[in-house]
Amino acid sequence: MSSFARTALLILPIFLAACGGASSNGEEKPTEIAVGERPKSDDATTASDMFLGKADAPVTVIEFASVTCPHCADFNEAILPAIKEKYIDTGKVKLVFREFPTPPQGLSFVGSVLARCAGEKGGSDAYFMVIETLFRTQLVWISDNAKTELQKIAAQTGMDEAAFDTCMKRQDLLDLINANVKQASEVYNINATPAFVIDGELMSAAPTIEAFETALDAALAKSGS
Repeated sequence: MSSFARTALLILPIFLAACGGASSNGEEKPTEIAVGERPKSDDATTASDMFLGKADAPVTVIEFASVTCPHCADFNEAILPAIKEKYIDTGKVKLVFREFPTPPQGLSFVGSVLARCAGEKGGSDAYFMVIETLFRTQLVWISDNAKTELQKIAAQTGMDEAAFDTCMKRQDLLDLINANVKQASEVYNINATPAFVIDGELMSAAPTIEAFETALDAALAKSGS
């Protein structure tokens, strides 16, 4: 672990998660989380939320994800574009992204904080640009050169070295991310990423395009849209 990651670990909250699970042959696979008797939440989009789509879209999807999670990166690259084209860009669905850091926790938190700082300066476009870049370059920045690689990503948003260092000290952003983890754990009993809540209901199926279309179509029908 790099010294940068070790330093980040010193300021981590206590809520930690695991990305996916293990298959019988020892390979990682996405974890399917059953709904069971979950408490519903009427939690609305808040001022701190970053989201894709129209603010008044009839269906809200909350994605709990980690920038160090390979399954989250797979969803972002292979599934989200189709969902975005069919449901988000057409005004039917709003996708809210909430951080749920997974191992290596130190790097997951600092990556998320970086995206938050970018979002404060450049809005949701800058936030999601950083999130997508972190997903696409996991094999590069999750390394002993994490700080240097993250500074390169920060520079793409107009953040210089001083601004980057200031960003990394933002306890308020760590508190915000911890609150997202707390909500995911206590309200929805989420313990792996990615996980999706559609209009208050935890999605039980693995996040495939087919599963999403079925769930979103049902939610849209229920909303009368």
